[in-house]
Amino acid sequence: MGQITKQVALYIGLLLVCSSFTLIFPFYPKIAESKGVDLWLIGLIFSLNPIVNVLCTPFLGKYMHKIGRKRIVVASFVMTGLSMFILCPIEMSDKETLLILSVISRICSGFAVSFVFTSVTSIFVSDYPDNVLIMIGRMEAAVGIGLILGPIIGTGLYFMQLFGALIFSGGLVILFAPIASKMLGTFHDLKTTNAEVNSLPLLLKPKIFLTLMMDAAFLFSYGLIATVLEVHLDHFGFNSLEVAMVFVMGSVLYLIISFVGGHWLKHSNERLCMAIGVLSLAVGYLMLAPWRVIFPNEVWVVILSIPFISLGQCFCYSIFYIVFSIPYMQRSACEDYGYKKSDMLDEQICSYSVTACGIGEIIGPIYAGMVTDFYGIEICCVLISGVSVVYCIIFIIGTGMVSDLCKRKHIKIDNISELEASITK
Repeated sequence: MGQITKQVALYIGLLLVCSSFTLIFPFYPKIAESKGVDLWLIGLIFSLNPIVNVLCTPFLGKYMHKIGRKRIVVASFVMTGLSMFILCPIEMSDKETLLILSVISRICSGFAVSFVFTSVTSIFVSDYPDNVLIMIGRMEAAVGIGLILGPIIGTGLYFMQLFGALIFSGGLVILFAPIASKMLGTFHDLKTTNAEVNSLPLLLKPKIFLTLMMDAAFLFSYGLIATVLEVHLDHFGFNSLEVAMVFVMGSVLYLIISFVGGHWLKHSNERLCMAIGVLSLAVGYLMLAPWRVIFPNEVWVVILSIPFISLGQCFCYSIFYIVFSIPYMQRSACEDYGYKKSDMLDEQICSYSVTACGIGEIIGPIYAGMVTDFYGIEICCVLISGVSVVYCIIFIIGTGMVSDLCKRKHIKIDNISELEASITK
């Protein structure tokens, strides 16, 4: 199979996994609440997906070259289909059965996410080294489309017969697995050496660790919104279709900002863009509540928070054709910390990134569910907004943005002085 067919299969895998992730957002919290499940427990159920992702990803990063990346991609299709199959009887289940099925479904979904993101990111980095930014940028476009389609499909399933619709959808995904296996063909063999990357010291380097927290902030926001937004909008009288449209709006804005930003910010300062992203998230959280010290408690303020959050998500992690965090960490590991560029280093950094995203996705639903349940959504959003601002300041100082800017100005002044001296001579 050719390169285009191979890439299409990879993008379809990302699209399916991401759409299955957001598919349950418009209907699951309300169904669970109707069975007597508390919001904090709903948040914990949502966090099972990334918990499995975090536990699985380091294993994949270490043994992917032995298992085979093609097998891992195909397995992601199977796990995505199973997650839909298992969830199909929740409407007719009692509370205990719903919880059991939800846990198993989210575990399967967590395996699917870990499988597809770790393997596809590795494939793009190692098989397309000259076009890695373009390939990962397209990957983000596929992710964005999947996030858009998920709520639309979920709402359609909810208004249809949920049981049969989930079986049908899961069956289609599993049936595509052997087709994808044929389309994928073969991949570049990873080059391994006896010298392993000393992973813990690399992880603890300030520029690497603080950048990974950006990846965590990216999916933290998704986890928070997935847990509270449907219930929050229900208080304003929104039905499931209207809630789904709000989720769709956020994903569409993510895509639009990605395309537009990718055109204008190709040579931008990655750290500056990431810092802007965190501050945008902080503003979005305040409006999501809304924080009544500044904003009125009106639904238009809540809706207006979505563009700020979408902008923050784009800038924290990536925009179309530009992924800020991974290339920055690759360059920093080599230039700032003396690591040699290799496939193993790229594998480790990709594994770190997926794990950090998973950690954010774990903390987001748990934090949102528990704090909202006990203290209300306003306290929940104001606290995380404040944390985001503090983290932004630490990121700017810890990654050396200020010192690097001073050095560049100093170098520029020295060059001007040398030029003036040469002219006077």
